[in-house]
Amino acid sequence: MNLLFDDSRRNPSLEPLSRFHSFFEWNLGGITLLEKLERKYPGAKIFYKGPNPDFEKLIFHRYPHILPANLETYDSIYSSDSYLPWELLGTVTSIIEDTLTLEKDWKRFRQKYKAKQSGFHIIGKEKHLYIHPQATVYPGVVFDTTDGPILIEEGAKISSFSFLEGPLFVGKNTQIDNARITGGCLIGNQCRIGGEVENSILLDFTNKHHEGFLGHSFVSTWVNLGALSTTSDLKNNYGIVKLKIGDSIVNTGTIKFGSLIGPFTKLAIGVMSNTGTVFDIASNIVESRIQGYVPAFTWIKPDGRYRLEEFLFDTKKIMARRGMNLFEFEEEYLRKLYGSLTE
Repeated sequence: MNLLFDDSRRNPSLEPLSRFHSFFEWNLGGITLLEKLERKYPGAKIFYKGPNPDFEKLIFHRYPHILPANLETYDSIYSSDSYLPWELLGTVTSIIEDTLTLEKDWKRFRQKYKAKQSGFHIIGKEKHLYIHPQATVYPGVVFDTTDGPILIEEGAKISSFSFLEGPLFVGKNTQIDNARITGGCLIGNQCRIGGEVENSILLDFTNKHHEGFLGHSFVSTWVNLGALSTTSDLKNNYGIVKLKIGDSIVNTGTIKFGSLIGPFTKLAIGVMSNTGTVFDIASNIVESRIQGYVPAFTWIKPDGRYRLEEFLFDTKKIMARRGMNLFEFEEEYLRKLYGSLTE
């Protein structure tokens, strides 16, 4: 069987999110599309067609078994256009149900915790709460499974006075502290989450550890949202949200959408993002109010520039804190990307 990931004609809304990882690498509900297909079709040949040669080179370095697209026909084609952020936010329940189907151990984990003995509380059906035996849940946590299942992964820690509403997935070694999480969320591995989060997707290694509201948003990897940083997800006139991305305007078709936040982006304390704000890769913002499109490698304010060597130094330091490294081929790619986006 021959499978193709077609990332060649991205919707403009995917560019800020996909500068460093393709859509098939996103950890959604504890598993990537690549991992799903490798389990479903063992032995299948997987091909990739990217937006440009530099990005293709990055992918082929990461995944030596993935092949350049060179066939005339494929058994199945998976397009990045099926992964538009505002559409994904409406499919959180089905994504989690796919995880439960693929990972049979989740039903076994459900038997390990006894709510009364553990000191947390369940609203809704207890059978829809799945907690890995190596997760830690403190007394005083409230789980609400009324609207969907909740999955808590290995190594996760949920501190007291947190309210978690399903459908919800919390990834490995993620920490939830004094948080209110509602409306359908997917949270990746090794994240730090606090404050209020509603119907949002946060990929791996992302921090939103303090008070502030994140709503109807898609947050990429290695993002840090400072204390009290807040996204608006509804216009005052209840109008359809349109995203400005470079010279393009993308109509989301919905009145509820917050922000797109690209990888390696950092928002300082108190940054207020207007409805439909887009932060491209490696934005470092301290201005109190932001709207529209924030270009890649922005420093401090929209007309500032993050110096390349400083960005790479900061990135390596941040990744090292999580036991991760920036590979040489990734650094080479980021250097070329910086040149192409800041000329």
